[in-house]
Amino acid sequence: MLTGGTGFVGGAVADQLILRGRKFQIISRNNKTNQRDSLVQLPVPGQLFPATTIAEAESVINLAGESIAGSRWNARVRHNILHSRVEITSCIVKSIRRNQELGLPYPKVLVNASAMGYYGTHPKQKFTENSGNGHGFLAEVCRRWEDEALKAESLGVRVVRLRFGHVLGRDGGLLAKVAMPFHFGIGGYLGDGQQWMSWIHRKDLVKIILQAVDDETWQGAYNACTPNAVNMQEFMKALGSVLNSKSRIHIPAFLTRLLFGDLAEEVLLKGQRLYPKRLLGQGYEFEYSTLSEALADIFVK
Repeated sequence: MLTGGTGFVGGAVADQLILRGRKFQIISRNNKTNQRDSLVQLPVPGQLFPATTIAEAESVINLAGESIAGSRWNARVRHNILHSRVEITSCIVKSIRRNQELGLPYPKVLVNASAMGYYGTHPKQKFTENSGNGHGFLAEVCRRWEDEALKAESLGVRVVRLRFGHVLGRDGGLLAKVAMPFHFGIGGYLGDGQQWMSWIHRKDLVKIILQAVDDETWQGAYNACTPNAVNMQEFMKALGSVLNSKSRIHIPAFLTRLLFGDLAEEVLLKGQRLYPKRLLGQGYEFEYSTLSEALADIFVK
């Protein structure tokens, strides 16, 4: 069972599952964004998944959630960002519990998305999975999101929490937004350019998600990013080089705040340097470990 299976990451996971000959159901809020026969609508708030849907799923990959950078933050957007994640995760866990109480089959593994925002932001600290929960809106979102997923462990479900860095792919996410200005010769960085950007190629992330499903030794929290974080200035310079367009523009912090509001403070002007200690410890080998390799694959090949 794959929630958020029509999104930027979920769609790539679905494609890979098809290539591997795996049977699955996509759970989505919008049945118009995907024509797959396996598409199932999300339950309305307060309802559970049908018992048969849960019984047929050996595993759950939960990627559902309102886009963080889809629009300027206000009270409504903040509410949607938080509750779209917490409510669907709670619905999954409650549906598993219902099946268990009825003596029906239920998934034995939940791979749940989270994000680097769990740690808050810091200009120097390197965060591993042992680092504590930080401060700020996104840190609170990630904590509550993960807390809901962890409730499945009391039901005997193996839970893997993947804290995504910036996911790089040509057709969505951060990269699609920041690459566009370079095509017009006006690409550049925000603020002082020193904010950390922890990142991962979408291909690597998909591999990690599917390995987390299949490998029973995986459990707990993992930083889903490469070990080679860069600052924003370095990121934009590398992007401009691949696109044959120099990073020319510098948007100062005050203008960034004016344009993007609170989104600027937690996502654009500040960052966090993540290190994937547990992934490396479990022997995962990144296909794209350096930014130049990742960008070349995305834009040149």
